Amino acid sequence: MRLQKDEEKNLGFSLFTPVANLSSMTGQEKPKRGRPVTTDPAAVGLTALRLFSQRGIDKVTMDDVAEAANISRSNLFRIFPSKAAVVWGGMHEFNIELARQIRENPETDLVKLLHTSWVQAMHVLDTSLETVRLRLKLIASSPEIYGWGQGQLEEARQMIQEAAQRLSKDPFRARILSSALISVSMSILVWWAESNDPRNPSELLAAGFRDFEKTFH
Repeated sequence: MRLQKDEEKNLGFSLFTPVANLSSMTGQEKPKRGRPVTTDPAAVGLTALRLFSQRGIDKVTMDDVAEAANISRSNLFRIFPSKAAVVWGGMHEFNIELARQIRENPETDLVKLLHTSWVQAMHVLDTSLETVRLRLKLIASSPEIYGWGQGQLEEARQMIQEAAQRLSKDPFRARILSSALISVSMSILVWWAESNDPRNPSELLAAGFRDFEKTFH
């Protein structure tokens, strides 16, 4: 027994030394848990949109997207819970910016206020033209896909209607203007996407809305 204790002393630890302490005594550190890998939602979204465009949205699964983006399925669903979220991604940010533009716009002419606020808000989507173009092409390709975004389009329309009603005091005109603006905007943007026009979306909207102003003034 004395020999065993002497051997333990020479080794630098006892048979009763806690296992948790052995790694530091033997020079081996416990592996540290690293930070989670950062995922770029914009890059993942573009990867998904390219797949949808190349193969057809019905033939691509979210597992296919996760594999192509080199991320886990659970990570993908944290960013985009559905195909609809991929296709209509960016609309939430647009609506936030639209609300800010309407709130801060000093324009007193109703039609010009709606025109300039919408165009300025559109700048938030100008940073990735390929992404916007692919989204719009997919939206135009199917009434079902278009329908996925009705809730967000309606949110934008209601903001426009409320702003129009504050200035015009005419609920009927406010409703007509807000509905017309959404329709005209989507027509312009889809044309831009399908024609591969080199201008950015906000530039084309500004040009198209000039006719809109003439019609509703």
